[in-house]
Amino acid sequence: MSDHSLPDEIISEILSPALKVSDEVFRDTSEVSPFAKYAESTSTYLLVCKSWLRVSTPLLYNIVIIRSKAQAKALSLALAVNKELGQFIKKLRVEGGYGTPMLTILQSSPNISDLFVSLEIYSSDNTSGLCKGLSLLNPNRLILWDLSRKPPENKMVSQLVDALAKSIAQWDRLVVFDCPFVMSANRAKKVISPLIKSRRLHTLAIPRVSASLWAYDTFKECPLKAIHIKKPLEQYERNHYLPRLKIEPKLMALLKFTDTTTRALDQLEPGQLEPALELPRIAPSCNPSFTPLAGAPEDVHDKVWSRVLYFAMSVPEIANNIKSKDVPHRLPLFDLDYLPIMLMCLVAAYWDIFGESSNSESESDTSERAVNSRRRDTNLRSDAMLAILSRTTGLIRFGGRKDIPDYLYASDVEKPISWDAFEAMVQCSGSTLRECSVRIAVRENVSSLAPIFDGFTALRTLIWDSRTAFKVANAPANGLQNLEELRITSTSSSFLVVLSRMKLQSLRRLALSGDGSGPETLLKAHGSKLTHLNISGRNFETLGAQVFELCPNLCSLSIFGYYDAPNAESFDPPRTFATLVKIVFDVPDYWGTRNLSKDEIVKWERFFVEFEPDNFPGVREITAHSCVWPTKEWIL
Repeated sequence: MSDHSLPDEIISEILSPALKVSDEVFRDTSEVSPFAKYAESTSTYLLVCKSWLRVSTPLLYNIVIIRSKAQAKALSLALAVNKELGQFIKKLRVEGGYGTPMLTILQSSPNISDLFVSLEIYSSDNTSGLCKGLSLLNPNRLILWDLSRKPPENKMVSQLVDALAKSIAQWDRLVVFDCPFVMSANRAKKVISPLIKSRRLHTLAIPRVSASLWAYDTFKECPLKAIHIKKPLEQYERNHYLPRLKIEPKLMALLKFTDTTTRALDQLEPGQLEPALELPRIAPSCNPSFTPLAGAPEDVHDKVWSRVLYFAMSVPEIANNIKSKDVPHRLPLFDLDYLPIMLMCLVAAYWDIFGESSNSESESDTSERAVNSRRRDTNLRSDAMLAILSRTTGLIRFGGRKDIPDYLYASDVEKPISWDAFEAMVQCSGSTLRECSVRIAVRENVSSLAPIFDGFTALRTLIWDSRTAFKVANAPANGLQNLEELRITSTSSSFLVVLSRMKLQSLRRLALSGDGSGPETLLKAHGSKLTHLNISGRNFETLGAQVFELCPNLCSLSIFGYYDAPNAESFDPPRTFATLVKIVFDVPDYWGTRNLSKDEIVKWERFFVEFEPDNFPGVREITAHSCVWPTKEWIL
């Protein structure tokens, strides 16, 4: 019978994509390793048949990633049994110390050309095997990873740094260095000094462009051919660093940026320092004299262009919270015949020019009526906003920063408008406005009139950030009658009193920040209507279990801005609370478990031990947003 099996070369080409680790991923120095994500082991391909085993083994061992002591031990045993396996290893990524097995691995792998070593080593890790084995290698490329802030300092990492410095001095093939350092600290000096003395380095990679001048000066004795900037340039870096680098033509000739930055720099005109990343390249027209829709009726023009602009101008339904700088702004190039259609779809970053034009143009009524659907950014001069809002009717959405975390004030991301501008918006668009996220500048020594809220007859969502004081005597009972969601990030006590005197029959969702204003008055008035409550840790501690008495119909409770763990007594209502389904502890990311002290972690552990689930028989979910599954072995 004839043999129909494929040649090994073809099987190798078929299996290579499945077994190969790209160099981009191998050299990745992100804080969270790209190999921290779960994936099925590629070693299963070796179990299909003997021919796959024979062909796949060299491919599998070509690039080795070690992320745990168990992996290091298993690999060392495999290499000890089969000496040939170590010959296949060309790239080795070691994300820890992993003890004595590392010596066996390095002894058995003489052909390593690319070595990745992590300096994020803690005292519980053992680097003895790694330190002893480094001198046995002679790689072409060394990739180091270290924390940019507060790197660990202990005996184990010190031994590893010393071993690296000693080995680098002996590595006569090392010509490529991926440097994690941005300045000459003690650890950096130990590693860099032998590289400089050897004068063989021709390719250097650094984390960001701000380190380029330091790197150029530090490695000036090396015959560098390229300095790679790993992180794409931010707008600030393009504005701040590129002009400084322009005066160093030798350095600029060495710098190699990422693809994103390179494409931007390619667009620079002579003498221009800031690339316009926001504007994509446009292919030249095949027929410059062609006019789209030249013979079409005017109503067809309007329908087609309104649909095109709906997508082109980044309307909120498509991109709810796109940053202002990402919004297309080729406004001077737009056909003025279609300006009203364009304005209907516009989400602007800076409206000063429109404020000025609305003051100066006598024939602006059509344009003002067209700007009737959306506003996202309130980063405007107050006079411009007043001019716009006093002429804009039919506004549906203003602000729209619904992505602001509850533990941040809207003032962190939005600029204030004047009270006069707010009044103008109520007068012109109060009957149509459905969503409003607003930060209002405080009126000094003047109390505002509460009846202004009578004008919001269609408002469904209000995000309020203002310490403006109100006269509470004439609070409108029927104000904000259709309001369903209220988020208060900053306020005055008089505003809470005004709200408590309104009926707010449609209110179901409430978010209260921790700015010190007492929430009890508001919850006594409207707590029974609420199904969702977001409350700051400070306010929750003040109210304690009283929250469940004031809000007997809660389905979801979110407590944000916590640093210390809550008191378990706060979750001990006087009677069983059956309606609650979900509890969320929305701790900010920068207060994640990595930065918590042992005492603080113990407090959280004690809370969950003392928490009595029988008090909340309906709870199906408890979420702690900043608790993530460990991605490094030393955390476990």
